[in-house]
Amino acid sequence: MLYHRLNDSTGTFSGGSNLRFSSKQPCDAFLFDGRRKILYCLELKTSKSGSFSYESIECKEKQPSKMIHKHQILSLERLGMYERIMSGFLFNFRLENETIEHTYFQSIKNFLIMYKSLNKKSFNEKDLLNYNPINIEGKKKIKNWSWNIEKFLQEVYMTCKV
Repeated sequence: MLYHRLNDSTGTFSGGSNLRFSSKQPCDAFLFDGRRKILYCLELKTSKSGSFSYESIECKEKQPSKMIHKHQILSLERLGMYERIMSGFLFNFRLENETIEHTYFQSIKNFLIMYKSLNKKSFNEKDLLNYNPINIEGKKKIKNWSWNIEKFLQEVYMTCKV
């Protein structure tokens, strides 16, 4: 298994207001499952508020910034068209006053079905659970979390068509 996290562009730290342009990465991370020969292209998202907002992919004008950007959705959709590539989101719901975190993988195909079905500009964990997310088991150690990645990869392989 190989995991590689891409560096964020410098514009993301200042909100991009002082730049004329900034590069947009295709995703946040790559995970290669050598056993099954599948490359995962992942966009990593965390919410302490319990919901994720997203930009409209149909809108041509500049939109107010949301947690999930139009270019991220479209990039994952393009990457997911290739054979042996699974693209999608890792959604981490982190409740601020609790030691509970729920983390899910949702393929871009299921995200787009959810996007087209929901009649709102954000979704919460309850909404997500209706659109085939895969739970990623985690255990909190003293400070950090440990994730059962092998179980996650096996479940994606068994439930999603790659």
